[in-house]
Amino acid sequence: MTMFTNGFSTLLMPEDFDQIPPKDEFTELYLVNTKIPMSIKFLTTPTLSGLPEIMDGIEKNLESNDRVDLVASDFILINDNLYYMIVSSFSDGEKEIRRNEFMYVEDDNLYVFEFTYPYADRELDDFYLNIIRSLKISVPKYIVENGQYRINHEEK
Repeated sequence: MTMFTNGFSTLLMPEDFDQIPPKDEFTELYLVNTKIPMSIKFLTTPTLSGLPEIMDGIEKNLESNDRVDLVASDFILINDNLYYMIVSSFSDGEKEIRRNEFMYVEDDNLYVFEFTYPYADRELDDFYLNIIRSLKISVPKYIVENGQYRINHEEK
């Protein structure tokens, strides 16, 4: 496996995935494997919310969205860190798509892993958990102060 690093975070990238340039400032890594097919996103965003508030907001948004079904939502421990896990499904018109998201908050930074793949595929627990377990945070990417955020220029 290859290592991804942006100077703030490091994690393993699975083989046979193509890296796609991110389209927004918060997406750190976007990988696609068209053979599986599967996409993996890793995002870092500034936040002042904790996981319970994030969970409440996501679940309220999903309740009002008729096109997305909530499959599971819970807090889980990964590497002794508390993550919020949400599993949802939706249809692209041809097949059911499943999205597994894992969120972790540390030092006012929200780290999000998003795995999207066809619903009929086998469970991929070990695959995505190995990627999440590989996350190493050197320093927080964002500093949040006075209702604003900035990039952390601390030594990495």
